[in-house]
Parts: sequence; structure tokens; C-alpha cells
Amino acid sequence: MKLTDQPQLTSEDKERYEKRIAAIDLKDIPFVLNEVPQKIERLVANPTLLDYQLVLVTDISKLHSILRDLPELSKDLQKRIVFALEYFLEEYDEIPDSTPRIGLLDDYVLARWVVDNIMTDYSDIIEA
Repeated sequence: MKLTDQPQLTSEDKERYEKRIAAIDLKDIPFVLNEVPQKIERLVANPTLLDYQLVLVTDISKLHSILRDLPELSKDLQKRIVFALEYFLEEYDEIPDSTPRIGLLDDYVLARWVVDNIMTDYSDIIEA
């Protein structure tokens, strides 16, 4: 998949995800901060990552770093980031991660949505 073939979330997806974001428990932060690097390591060990998977790893790494390094973030922003990171950790989400070539596509689209949302409202944080 080329980055020019950008899949998008529907308005129904966004509405459903906003509800999930509102329900995020920030007590999950230590778990997420511990587990995400391990999954990233497993992914980057694969020498044949697709372009979108490389962008996913970059986005997730950035979100992980922001959450880890900026504990003073608003609760809403923390919830958005935790949601994206927890979704990334789910092996059996909307497209199971084990599905060849597209297994991480939903993770990519969701992470991009969160990153784009943060860049719109908090560009100084993302670029730091």
C-alpha cells in the first residue's frame, strides 16, 4: 500500500472512537508505556515492513514519547493518545494484526487520525 492511497475514517468511525476515547481510564498509562516499545521492537524486526507500517511505527513512537515525557498534558489529550496506543496493542481489532499486508492498516488509520487531531490543536507538542 502506498501512502497516496490514504484510507480515511468515516464520520461513524470517528463518533464511535470519540465515545471510546471518553471512556479511557488514565490508570492504563503505565501499562501502555511499558507494552508499546515491545510491540514496536517486534514490528521493526521485520525487514519487509510496508510504507504505511513504517509511518505507523513513527506515529506510535511519537505518541508514546509525548505521553511519557509530558505528564502535564490535558486529560483529553492523554486519553486520545492512550486510545491510539491501546488500539495499536490490540492484536484482534477491526483488522486482526496477523492478516497479511493489511493487518495494521486500521491501526495506521487510527493513529494518523489521532496525530492529525493533535497537530491541529497542539502542533507545538507534536513538533517538539
